[in-house]
Amino acid sequence: MSFFRRHLTYANVMSTLLVFLVLGGATAFAAGQLGKNSVGSKQLKKNAVTTAKIKKNAVTKAKIKNGSVNGAKLADGSVSGSDINLGSTPFSRIIAKFRGTGSVSVGEEFALYSLSSSTYTQGAEELNSYSGAINVSFSPSCTIPRSATAYILVDSQNPFEPSELDVVAAGIAQDKTGSSPNQRIELGPYLYLGTKFEPGVDKTRNVSLIASLNCKTGTGATVSNGAVDVIGTK
Repeated sequence: MSFFRRHLTYANVMSTLLVFLVLGGATAFAAGQLGKNSVGSKQLKKNAVTTAKIKKNAVTKAKIKNGSVNGAKLADGSVSGSDINLGSTPFSRIIAKFRGTGSVSVGEEFALYSLSSSTYTQGAEELNSYSGAINVSFSPSCTIPRSATAYILVDSQNPFEPSELDVVAAGIAQDKTGSSPNQRIELGPYLYLGTKFEPGVDKTRNVSLIASLNCKTGTGATVSNGAVDVIGTK
């Protein structure tokens, strides 16, 4: 014991303490300052990285592996129309809507129903088809059997005297017993003329909605709430 006392000087104690502090500090520094790329997937505990630990905007498309995000990993409603590159995706959608709120009297001659607008642009590589509807109310003066016919025309030079080639959609309402004076006419594709094929360049189209009446005797009917939808397919 006397040997240790003789050699246990102030200088020896301080030297030992200094060595301990230097080594301990270096270890702490190394733990707090990790080298670049020194931590990989093997060093991370499973589920250690949570959403809360990821910096906002830190994960960009360059860091996402191709094919790693599929439909099952997308939240419902998270992808809207504005997120889709329409030019790169084959699809069908309504590209134009025409509506009317007034009423028009119709007879044996074609009557032109007024729509909110009548023109739209067909894309160069877009196939267009057409559908619509219009209400008809038969007057008692139009005797049974009675019917009303409606047509959607595209680019007609004279809607009051249309050519068959102008017609893209048609519909009819019939009342044979007098029990259905108010009906809704649904207009669908007309024969083989129900579409307008890709024009090759953007093309302005003009849409018309017309109707006519057929009574056994007499006359009298009105059409109202007309609507036309244009469906574009790429």
